[in-house]
Amino acid sequence: MQQNSILLDPEPTATDPLFSPLVLNTTPVRNRFYLPAMQRGSRGYRPTAGMAATLRTTAEQGPGVIITEGAAPEHPAGYWQPAFSILGRDTADDWGLVVREVLGTGDVVVLMQLWHPGALRLVVDGIENPYPDHPAWSPSGLIQEGRPNGVAMTRRDLEDTKNAYVDSARIAQSLGAHGIELHCAHGYLLDLFLWHESNIRTDEYGGDTLAERAAYPAEIIAAIRAATGPDFIISVRFSQWKEVDYGAKIAQHPDDLGPFLERMEQAGANVFHISARRFDAPGWPELDPRKSVAAWVKTMTDLPVMTIGSVGLSTDLASDVFDDKDPLLQVEDDVIRVRQGLEAGDFDMIGVGRAQISNPDFVDRVRRGDYDGLREFRKYRDLAEAYESYSHEGQLVDQSRKGDSVAPAR
Repeated sequence: MQQNSILLDPEPTATDPLFSPLVLNTTPVRNRFYLPAMQRGSRGYRPTAGMAATLRTTAEQGPGVIITEGAAPEHPAGYWQPAFSILGRDTADDWGLVVREVLGTGDVVVLMQLWHPGALRLVVDGIENPYPDHPAWSPSGLIQEGRPNGVAMTRRDLEDTKNAYVDSARIAQSLGAHGIELHCAHGYLLDLFLWHESNIRTDEYGGDTLAERAAYPAEIIAAIRAATGPDFIISVRFSQWKEVDYGAKIAQHPDDLGPFLERMEQAGANVFHISARRFDAPGWPELDPRKSVAAWVKTMTDLPVMTIGSVGLSTDLASDVFDDKDPLLQVEDDVIRVRQGLEAGDFDMIGVGRAQISNPDFVDRVRRGDYDGLREFRKYRDLAEAYESYSHEGQLVDQSRKGDSVAPAR
């Protein structure tokens, strides 16, 4: 590790699976922790110096991977609220500062998340938006079954959006990022193609199976791979749950996963990132009471698998951020379970979001076994800057809850 890292003497934890190295594509990673994108630090659709400083501070404390806050490709349909960035030519210099600050801490790996609001885009009066009359886009004009917003994408729309993703990936590579993360989760644009409720297309971008519905995300992955070359990391983040439906599933059975994963890998993906409300919640408890979705994925691919979900906290992200259920700390117990999951081969990397936001030195504390003085996460304190520029009325998640099944934190 370079001298400008504040971490001291890594030898005591050299055999700890949490701090063993691994490789993503061709890039070495120093340990098994990563910071996920949490949508902080944007103003006017561009990242701020505050974002750069915040991510740098966390990187100095030791996670192996920093995933930058999500950014939409440069296209009118990607503009939602000014608190969410765009990654395009006009914002490249701002993103360059973020990447340089993080890379300047040492041997951390930087992935830039490419995210698109899709049918959750809702332009609200009084909220800045340069394209207020542009409709929201989705595969079939739906947020979920029976619930429209915006319009179904035409073939020209699909091509234009794919090209915008490729442009963003090229910019990320030019800025020095090791790769990108393609956000296909939580009910946003690319996830809407994966979910049977929101993708009812009858052309080659629809279908009865998850693998068939993955055609458009796979096409984007292939185009990014062709544009960036073989060594660039492409991580694919996906989830079962949606912000509009906690109990949703893109895969009804584990058998649905294999062909989907194979299609993503053949297109050029080389990391799978499974977003769960609780990282060790069983994916199909009726089939296996222990195995999470990430663990099922690990049985079906040789690629690295990242996972995330409420590490160190008693309440999942959705219940906390959207339903105002404040979490309690349970870091020591969760670290034991994370270590057991790594040893069992259930996943290869673990994400820590809220607990690492409230404690930027989280990874270094775990490394030293020092849990005294950790702060509990509170969104109106730890995400205060984001909430100041964010209109909750500008999203649609409050209006629908079809399911709320998640294994409790133990």
